[in-house]
Amino acid sequence: MKSFRKALDIEPNHVESLISTACVLRKLGCQSSSSIVRSLLTEALRLDRTNSSAWYNLGLLYKADLGTSALEAAECFEAAVFLEESSPIEPFR
Repeated sequence: MKSFRKALDIEPNHVESLISTACVLRKLGCQSSSSIVRSLLTEALRLDRTNSSAWYNLGLLYKADLGTSALEAAECFEAAVFLEESSPIEPFR
């Protein structure tokens, strides 16, 4: 966790670190961290709308959250699958 914090201190807009931090917090299962996890994932998606991992993990968060609808989770999972299937095997960069 410290490594992800350091990475975000150095580069707050690093999408992979935002997603990884959210994943660790979600897996720790602390209910109070749910809003932080959502915030990290939505920030990652603001920076990169085509990141399938962010969509997938947001879907997992919505699926586990009793306050959100199953439709929201399903929409996130659908976006993740579509983006994963349409992504190139090798990055263009």
